[in-house]
Amino acid sequence: MEMNRSIARSVIYNTLSLCYTYPNEEVYGWLSEGEWIHPLHEALDLLNEERLKTLLFPLEQWLLQDREEKSLEMAREYTRLFINAFPHVVAPPYGSVYLEKEGLVYGRSTTEVLRFYHEAGFSLKEDLGDLPDHIAHELEFMGILAAKESEAAAQERIHLEETQMRFLSRFIFPWVPAFCEKVMGESRSPFYRSLSSLTKEFVFFERNYLGVPEESNSPEAMESDNRGG
Repeated sequence: MEMNRSIARSVIYNTLSLCYTYPNEEVYGWLSEGEWIHPLHEALDLLNEERLKTLLFPLEQWLLQDREEKSLEMAREYTRLFINAFPHVVAPPYGSVYLEKEGLVYGRSTTEVLRFYHEAGFSLKEDLGDLPDHIAHELEFMGILAAKESEAAAQERIHLEETQMRFLSRFIFPWVPAFCEKVMGESRSPFYRSLSSLTKEFVFFERNYLGVPEESNSPEAMESDNRGG
């Protein structure tokens, strides 16, 4: 399929989503083989985003490293950052931790994310086995919507664009940049530092691309959405 802007955005979302899954043997194999880099370059070239292309360079450098323990190091760092560390997880990858006043995992916002998925006909990947507001799920969902948009007729395309704008403004933009800042500041891995930097910049790109109103990103707007206002 010829790449257009919607497909380019879908490629970026899907690649980032996979990068935020646990680097088991299959995922690490996919990462280390590096075949995902070329489609990512092609997507960024089409979007004409030089800043994002610059942030891709450290990930390419990571692929060139040939350390024996790289797989184990990645798994340990993923666990430390996102799953389990003492005295607390460094960068929880769940929206509710950042969106709920109490910082709860699986709060009201998690239920709202799940409802949003169901209304859009999206089913969670069973093999990921994680909560609905895990960053990998949310990015994958946006990737699916962008791919559908590329094939949709005029009216359906408008509907899909509006769906993406609503999801980004309510469930991604209010927390993912802060999450990325945590990873950028705390990670011992150049891969996850670069990944989070690329993710943050892409989320800002998407806010502008989809035309998310500035006021919809405010805490007051989030509270209004959560109350159904």
